[in-house]
Amino acid sequence: MERKNRLIQEYIHDPYFQKTKLSDPSVCEKCQVVFHNGIFDWLDAVPKDAEKMVCPACRRTEDNFEGGIVSLEGRFLAEHKQDIMNIIKNTENAEKGLRPLERIMKINDYADKIEVFTTYEHLARRIGVAINNACKGELELQYAEGKKHIRVYWKRD
Repeated sequence: MERKNRLIQEYIHDPYFQKTKLSDPSVCEKCQVVFHNGIFDWLDAVPKDAEKMVCPACRRTEDNFEGGIVSLEGRFLAEHKQDIMNIIKNTENAEKGLRPLERIMKINDYADKIEVFTTYEHLARRIGVAINNACKGELELQYAEGKKHIRVYWKRD
């Protein structure tokens, strides 16, 4: 007979996921995103009774703990760097409007390579797909099993 009372561990572990519910409303001290009605959202006016907190995206940025890395390289990148940077920024703005915690943490711009670090894996994947749809090339997505992390590689010579 098999024992059914063994410890069950989470498959995906995100240290920034809060298991306790935040007060409603709560506002991030750093970016002013508001937690209201169970979701994070950008509001024009922050409620006066909002409790202060630091949102998961700001905590990830402070800790330098990215959820995704996008690596872009190739001769095409050097020739069209500004266009590709515009795609990156436009994709972030579209995603951030729908999901306020999806943000770019930092961008490392080298002579022949760009690295984009994002707070969560969804934005990194969307950036890679958007660049590949617009510019074609070779796109590779690598998800780490059991972790909320992605590495996106795009290249075009």
